[in-house]
Amino acid sequence: MDEKAGRPHTSHGVHTLRTALERLEARWERQQRSTPLVSSSQLRLLYALETAAGSNLRELCAALGSAAPALSRLCARLEAMGLVRRAYSARSRREIELHLTGRATAYLRELREEREQFLATVLDSMPDGDRAALLQGMDGLRRSLDPPGPGLTENSVSRSA
Repeated sequence: MDEKAGRPHTSHGVHTLRTALERLEARWERQQRSTPLVSSSQLRLLYALETAAGSNLRELCAALGSAAPALSRLCARLEAMGLVRRAYSARSRREIELHLTGRATAYLRELREEREQFLATVLDSMPDGDRAALLQGMDGLRRSLDPPGPGLTENSVSRSA
């Protein structure tokens, strides 16, 4: 039983959610108009920087649950692609902050637009009652995944980069 919610969850429910998310991910990849610009690990890093611009490598490592060398390589690749820029911190000249570039912001906006168009098509194909129930459930899921406060936290992005 899910003690927090006071109601049982079933392995069938968990299986159904996992399966739906896997199918959604596969369909997103298939429907993209072009080859993805970044890998899923790089995308999680871009999302993290969008949430907490100016984070340093140490903060990102903690938030993403990644080792510094791996994350440093991801940052270097994204910087070479023109998606991330490094800057000295105003707090300490020894610290380097990471920021999204305009190109990265545009890429994330376009990616979201493509995904939202796809999702709109899927939602339009669902019966009204199913769609309403899904949207209500997804809103609850989103709230449970949201970080408790401002800034970059472990819960604000996926745990592995």
